[in-house]
Amino acid sequence: MKNARIFFTKDGACKYISHLDTNRVMLRAIGKSRLDIWHTEGFHQHAYITFALPLSLGFASTCESMDFRLLDDNADMTAIPDRLNACLPAGIRVLRCADAKYKPADIDSASYEVRIEPMTDKDISIEELYNRLNTFLAQPEIPVEKKTKKGKKTVDLKAYLLDFSTDFDKTVNMKLRLPAGPVLNINPSLLVGAFETYCGTELYSDMTRTGVFTKEGRHFE
Repeated sequence: MKNARIFFTKDGACKYISHLDTNRVMLRAIGKSRLDIWHTEGFHQHAYITFALPLSLGFASTCESMDFRLLDDNADMTAIPDRLNACLPAGIRVLRCADAKYKPADIDSASYEVRIEPMTDKDISIEELYNRLNTFLAQPEIPVEKKTKKGKKTVDLKAYLLDFSTDFDKTVNMKLRLPAGPVLNINPSLLVGAFETYCGTELYSDMTRTGVFTKEGRHFE
């Protein structure tokens, strides 16, 4: 058997497909494409696939990945993207298929692009929103309540901002890199929610995951 990893994008209406439903979509695409992959054994056999870092509902992404095992060691992986794309909805596109280089446990952070704007033009101008965002991010601490398996706890988001930049045009834009992976996940929606409270204004946000990185800062491949 041969371990394979596909890299795919998820956007448009498909960003509102939950992780569980994304799993179902991929399983159906694999079945329709007739890819010869390993199935679980037992009474309810099914194609075995895993996702390195599940994507939050409502997020778009340019860097999703999914693993499976090809039964044929000599299978042509370059043909797999076209075979799957022919069976997938328009909002999900497989970019490439390759040997898995890193393990999901190696993931340490993820980058995001976030667009923010007020719900109505009367609330606040884009330029003023941009200025408030920079003031907000310049605070020494950004405390928020984060849900954990043991309940809620207060965390300082400023300590987890590994990298960020801001600009504005028709919207206020942030580029962020935050902890991600099996040990710690910081969702950028926590930061947007804290900023919304800081402004006292209801905001619309659009979030896209743009990269996943290892502890050494390398792209997850």
